[in-house]
Amino acid sequence: MSPAILLGLSYPLAMSRMVGHAVGGVPVSSLIISVAVGVPWLSQVTCGPVYRLMGAVADAEPAQCPRQFARLWPTVLAFAIPPVLLVSALVAATTHWSVTAIVAHSVLLLENMIFAQSLMVADLLRRRRRWALGWAAYAAAVMLLPAAWYLPPLAATLTQVVPMRSALAELLRPLPVRPAEYLADMGRGLILGGVLWADKLLLFLTLGTQWRIALAYLCLQPAVLGYSFYFAIATPRVNGAFNDFHKGLESVSIDSLHDRSRYLTRLLDRGLVRAGLVAALGVTVVVAVVAVADPGSVPDVLAVSTGSALLAVLTLLAYEIDHAGDPVLALALSAAHLLAALTAFTLVGGLTGSFAVTALVDVVLIAVSLGIYRVRWSSPEYSFFWRKALSW
Repeated sequence: MSPAILLGLSYPLAMSRMVGHAVGGVPVSSLIISVAVGVPWLSQVTCGPVYRLMGAVADAEPAQCPRQFARLWPTVLAFAIPPVLLVSALVAATTHWSVTAIVAHSVLLLENMIFAQSLMVADLLRRRRRWALGWAAYAAAVMLLPAAWYLPPLAATLTQVVPMRSALAELLRPLPVRPAEYLADMGRGLILGGVLWADKLLLFLTLGTQWRIALAYLCLQPAVLGYSFYFAIATPRVNGAFNDFHKGLESVSIDSLHDRSRYLTRLLDRGLVRAGLVAALGVTVVVAVVAVADPGSVPDVLAVSTGSALLAVLTLLAYEIDHAGDPVLALALSAAHLLAALTAFTLVGGLTGSFAVTALVDVVLIAVSLGIYRVRWSSPEYSFFWRKALSW
């Protein structure tokens, strides 16, 4: 939760000190918002392929992760540039900002992609303190020099690069990758990651800064809370049970495997339910706070926060359907949401209306996803056994 907590505190405090500072005629605060709405989605796109390429090393030889990543980083960075330029082109087309402002947008967005990529080593090695240090450096730069829009991601990247400085010589020995597989992984990140993160970018492209940004980000926190809870608290136990289950495919009896499968499924169910409850509790808290502070905004807050919480639930269900070996259905469900969101934000417009319409579609998609999830995880001992057998 360090990104949400640290940035959620630093930016509101620093925004007033950005007044009067501009880049190419665009206020620094608007420039930062235009980048912030695209960073989470682009991070899913540009970082997703690396986890597949690094997975075997992270499991077998964790100490080699920094060197392996350094050899991959030139490729990762090269593949990140086209999506960055595409997003900047969309911003240019919808805002009509000056060339200087769009160049600054591209630079800041690319800097944030580099920072997101630098975090992957700490993530794979589960160095949570190093991860949090990166975000603390980011927030500190925002607070100390709010007008220096280019500084936070650079300062944060340094906290990740310095600990792996001995491995940086490997940058000169880049690993080859298969472009088709890499692009396919990026496409999966675009669709699966877009469920939770696309609406922020769509809001900016359709409304610019003419929406209640602080209120909207407050309403998004329950979704971030539920999502983060699942991957920080539930997933480690699930991964341990899943690894134990996979080892059992080759060495234990079917009865024992059946017991392991039921335990794994219970952990998955429990993790998803708890993540949903955390998101629902977050919605309740946000609505209660706004009901006291600004009662007239309650309908808007209820629509946006509930819609965001549903996004988190749909994202997690799609992730587990994919995890169960059905990536096509996971992509289809996620693509259906993206199409609905694009239609709602383009044709309906507005913060509340767009989220409300998208939420109605998401309720249906969640019901369908839940049914598919239950079928796919009903007998994993058989489905995973046959997948393994066919791979032989």
